[in-house]
Amino acid sequence: MMGRKPSTEEERAFLAYLRSGRDEMNLLEHSISSANKNVDRTTRSLGFSQDARDPETGEPVRRTWTVTFSAAYGRPVPKDDDVFVALMKVSQAQGLMDKPASGGVGAPQAYFTSRQLIRILGWGDNGRSYRAIDDALNRLCGVRIDATNYFYDNASKLWVDRKFGIIEDAYLYERAKYDRAKRRAVAAGEAHPQSWIRWSDVMYESFQAGYVRKLDIEFYRSLTNPIARKLFRYLGKQFWEKSARTKHEIDLVELCVEKLGYKQGTAIPELQRRVAPAIAELEASGVFGLRHQFDRRYGTCRVVFHRQRTKPKQQDKPAKGMVKTLVELGVRRQDAEAAVAKHAPGRIVEDIEDSAFREQRGMLKKSRAGFLAAMLRSDDPFPRPVGFVSSSDRTRQKQLAAAKQQATQRAAVEQASKKAERTAARDDAFLQFLESLGGEAEREAFADQALAAAKPLYRQQYRQRLAAGDKRAAEQFRRFAMMQLWQRTVKSSRQPALAS
Repeated sequence: MMGRKPSTEEERAFLAYLRSGRDEMNLLEHSISSANKNVDRTTRSLGFSQDARDPETGEPVRRTWTVTFSAAYGRPVPKDDDVFVALMKVSQAQGLMDKPASGGVGAPQAYFTSRQLIRILGWGDNGRSYRAIDDALNRLCGVRIDATNYFYDNASKLWVDRKFGIIEDAYLYERAKYDRAKRRAVAAGEAHPQSWIRWSDVMYESFQAGYVRKLDIEFYRSLTNPIARKLFRYLGKQFWEKSARTKHEIDLVELCVEKLGYKQGTAIPELQRRVAPAIAELEASGVFGLRHQFDRRYGTCRVVFHRQRTKPKQQDKPAKGMVKTLVELGVRRQDAEAAVAKHAPGRIVEDIEDSAFREQRGMLKKSRAGFLAAMLRSDDPFPRPVGFVSSSDRTRQKQLAAAKQQATQRAAVEQASKKAERTAARDDAFLQFLESLGGEAEREAFADQALAAAKPLYRQQYRQRLAAGDKRAAEQFRRFAMMQLWQRTVKSSRQPALAS
């Protein structure tokens, strides 16, 4: 059901509302959601641990964080993170993150409608979005956390254990039932029905303690890669607005598995390949002035993120430039301003490029301006025509190709380095073997034995080079024969032979 079209001022107010979102910081350290859009019902639990010291005694302490998931609904997926972000926003707007005026017991309810969450996230108002919210609540309610030595009791001066969930209770209207309940409420002159959730007490305590950070949901939802959205939230904790920090370094496996939700046991090169598009999108967006580098060495890899200080973002100038572009293309100024207020810049640019693509190929039945205006009025992007590739996609493809080429070059260098190490180790072992033979007479006897047992090519080349007076080349072929016999001897004695 479509309501009254919001005015430009209402849209601007809504965007300001989105820019003042909130995020809970404890959950950013251990991702409850997977990196895969498909639901994982096989992983029942995940464990993370770290060594620390007791702040009172100084004794070493093992801290563990174990997450379990619903057997029926599985581990949350990246789309569930979006719903979590929207629920955090409505909770903040209702004052759940403000200090209570009087001491209450337990977490209060956060009220919402599914349509409200859909609007916050910029999703299409359709059945698929409503089902996604229902599925997300099922999975989020199924998450349980067992934290050992993770919470510090200031009164007793001790680390304590806590076992808790994320959402304690959810009261959700299914779409058709909500519409019926709303009609009855309107007829009776009553308030519209609302769904609600109740956060767990531990989550509510975290809100009250101020362990939340600001989150720009307008920017968050403009990111197309779900892993880029997860990484944006994590890096936002490291590079928060007033922080002077300009560098964050972390082990790649820890980042991908623990912070972003990739599967444990995934090989380092594969993790690097998978996370590269998310990093590329964040860097292309300009957020944090982000730059990165991978530091690979001997079976490990660290990723270093650099933050470049930039001047505060000016919201109005880019918006005015986008409105001007649309007006020059024939879109009415009123429609152009509404589109700029409603959509992320990337969406508008892609719609402009799409309309130009269709016009060049004679695919439009009406004017380009009219078609472009229709595209911009739609909540969801129009299906892109076959053969169309946006400039942002081309940029991403180039970045991915460059990242792949760099990865290939690094792999080749690493392979050559390992081969050189193996060759050096083999040569050292061979020299030790020759020294173990004793004197020169024993080594000469072994050399004669090696030539007799060598491949015919080695014997032939050795004799030819020796007859020609090329003693250096002859000695090289004799050495090949000796090494070949040594390797056979090592292999027959069941000692590990070193690869040539």
